[in-house]
Parts: sequence; C-alpha cells; structure tokens
Amino acid sequence: MMRRRFTLAIALVVASSASNAGNVARAYVDEARNVHVVTSAGKDLQLTSDRQAEDVRLSADGESVAWLVLPPADADGEQDPAELRIFRRGRTRSIRCEPVIRDYWFWKRGTHIVIDCGGRHFAGREILYDVRTMKKIASFDQAQVPLAERPKWSASQPGSD
Repeated sequence: MMRRRFTLAIALVVASSASNAGNVARAYVDEARNVHVVTSAGKDLQLTSDRQAEDVRLSADGESVAWLVLPPADADGEQDPAELRIFRRGRTRSIRCEPVIRDYWFWKRGTHIVIDCGGRHFAGREILYDVRTMKKIASFDQAQVPLAERPKWSASQPGSD
C-alpha cells in the first residue's frame, strides 16, 4: 500500500512538471539574489535559495531559464561567475567555464545556449551547447577566428538569435 502511494505521488509530480514545460512567462532574480519563474498561469516558483544568482534570462520558446552563479567575492571584492545554470522542464543543470563566463545567450529560440568564456580583458572562447542534452556542439577561440568568419551563433554575427 505504501509503495502504491509513493508511485502515485511520483506520477503526480512528473505530470505536473511536464504540464508546465514551455509555460514560463517570466523569470527574475529577487532582492535576495534567488531565481524565480512565473508560469503562464501566474504561479511564482522560487528555483534557488543559495542567494548567488545574477543576470537571469528566459528563452524565446519559454521552456528554459538561465542565470549566472556568483561565487563569494575574492580579495579584491570581485565576483566573477564561472557557472551558468539552466532550468528546463523541472530540472536544473549547469555549465562551468574558468576563469569567467563573461556573457551568455540563447540561440535558435532557446534550443541552444552559447557562453563567452575567458579572462576579463582578453579574447576567450565561445562555446555552443544543446540545451536539451547539455552537450557541447561547437566552440572556437576568439583570437583565432576573424569576426567575418565566425559562425552564425556567435554574438559578433549580425542576426544571431
């Protein structure tokens, strides 16, 4: 009997998560630096409680939310994020890149995400990931590829989505 109730509870959680997929209307960081999503039905869900979020973005398809994770400040008071978290369909996963994730953006309405990773003041790498699988698809070294020859998913290309 207990096993049956547990199985039913798991099924309800999975069904609820699946029904909310693609229904994120808005995402934001609160004053305490935690991430929230607001569903199309108006329900506000707090995703984090670690108080380290910055620069939250919602994909164009409304299925993914991404944000940078700020580490504790260094000796100079700097907080350089080296982790990006992505919430999609009830699951949060992360991408790490050292020394700093300088920027990130969704591509192709949110099916892909790109990070610009490197030091604060010199060329780095742009890396393209599939959001569904979180697998790296492609990357290039910014110092080695001229602007005119960069792929369409690069931020330096006009019309990148």
